[in-house]
Parts: sequence; structure tokens; C-alpha cells
Amino acid sequence: MNEEEKKISLPEIIFIIGLGLLAELFDIIDFGWLIGFPLQFWLIMKGGIGFKNQATLLAGNLIELIPVLDWLPIRIVALIITIYLINHPKISEIMPTKISGKISK
Repeated sequence: MNEEEKKISLPEIIFIIGLGLLAELFDIIDFGWLIGFPLQFWLIMKGGIGFKNQATLLAGNLIELIPVLDWLPIRIVALIITIYLINHPKISEIMPTKISGKISK
């Protein structure tokens, strides 16, 4: 996919992942949500409106609520996966059909 076809450019990705890392750092002192809400709003404005994109990021946020797993950078991983799904919508369309086909067997 060309750089022009992507909804989120490389400089934006670097900046947003930096903000996500800052949110992880602030999460140690329970202020990660101050950066998390604007980050979520930015993703919605860039094209992450679909259920799959929001569910991916929400799953990362919910896993962060588990006491032992909150030390891992799961939000950053979920953010990277969400950005990838926004920039590659064809993969996002194929993914549920492959998963539902395996579950129904």
C-alpha cells in the first residue's frame, strides 16, 4: 500500500505511539487516562470508527485492568494493531470471516 493511501502517516504514527508511551508512564501514577481519552478521540477522527478498530483498543484497555498484566505495555500493542487495521482496511474486512469460519467448525 502506498504512503498516500494510508489514513495515518508515519510521522503521525511515531507521535501517537510516543503519546501512548507517555500514557503508559503516567499510568504508573494513575493519570494515564488524561492522555488516553484524547488518543481515543484522535483515532476515531482518523478513521477508527468501525467496531473492529474500537474493540481492539478496548480489549487492550480492559486487559490493562487485570492487576498482574497491567505492567505489560498492552495498550501500546493494541494501539499499534489498531493503527495497522486502520491503514489496511482489507485485512480488517477479511479477519472476522476467517475467525468465524474456524469457530463454527
